[in-house]
Amino acid sequence: MSLKSHPRYIKRLIGHHQEKQLFEDSFFNNTLQHCWLLEGPSGIGKASFAYCAARAIFSLNLEPNRDLLLFDDNESTKEVNHLNFSYNENNLIHNRISENTHSDLKIIEQIQEEKSTQIKEIIPVDKVREIESFFSKTSGEGGWRIAIIDSLDNLNKHGSNALLKILEEPPKKCLIFLISHSKSNVLDTIRSRSRILKFSELNHENTKLVIEESSIIENEQDLAKINILAGGSPGKAIILFNNNGLEIYDKIIAVFNQMPKMDISVVEPLLKVISDKKNLLGLKIISILMTIYLNRAYKRSLKLVKINISDDERISQDNFLKFFNIADIPTLWENIYTNINLSLNFNLDKKQAMINLIETVKKFNKNYRLQ
Repeated sequence: MSLKSHPRYIKRLIGHHQEKQLFEDSFFNNTLQHCWLLEGPSGIGKASFAYCAARAIFSLNLEPNRDLLLFDDNESTKEVNHLNFSYNENNLIHNRISENTHSDLKIIEQIQEEKSTQIKEIIPVDKVREIESFFSKTSGEGGWRIAIIDSLDNLNKHGSNALLKILEEPPKKCLIFLISHSKSNVLDTIRSRSRILKFSELNHENTKLVIEESSIIENEQDLAKINILAGGSPGKAIILFNNNGLEIYDKIIAVFNQMPKMDISVVEPLLKVISDKKNLLGLKIISILMTIYLNRAYKRSLKLVKINISDDERISQDNFLKFFNIADIPTLWENIYTNINLSLNFNLDKKQAMINLIETVKKFNKNYRLQ
């Protein structure tokens, strides 16, 4: 993720109106729980929500008597006692949050490995324990202290237990936002001590708005393509675009268009792209895009939803579906996903990962199984 696409730089929160209202009502009705679990798919705005809420709450510290507005959506009238989730470049608090220099905000997220460009998958337990020390100190600005953990999916059991200890004895005027992409990764004891806000994917229009406001895609055609692949997750769109996602997806389309041929020469163009030293997430991007391709082919084959699809992808999917039973597609996806994750976890050679992918696809080819 590029620095400027980090959620703390978000200018405004797009969508998620119900979640906004629930949080605001709780805040002003004095029913605010100290821990909020923001739950939903990755990249849809949960962390953005947390940073917007932090900006609004910290702004109350400076102007306690001012009626601040909630979620500035260009409405002509607003009720009083609302929080302003919009970014103001002239507000020093907002700028300090963007630069991660606000003394009353503690951010716990994945860190870069020493002497490496790689990001550690697991957040160290010591980082989680820093919240306890942070909350034990007096607020630097006389108001709230806020911690954001992004995400619970990156905590091991030691990190989760350290967090649980903090939640058992919450100090006054302390607020924790927990980001979770998967319900299964959250301890029941953490869930029971949290107010849960469930987030859903954005609609097509709002996804496009978020991507546009990130200012990373200038070409309108690329914007339209990446919005289709995003599936309601602007965060996913940004990651894909920054890692040659459009080019890789075109090559995945080409791979399945060449079936029944399936050998190393077929995936060589894919291998070339992910072997680029600049593309640190190559295999992970292939995993994401394979999931998207198979999911779209599956839904289209069952006519579950209307799919916005290019001619090249339609031809490729039609060819792919000639060689696979529809009922086998979910299992094929699961096997591809598992094999790529094994390659990532054990740092296997990328060429070997592509060979494993070929063999996996071959096993599910209904014609191949009859040979």
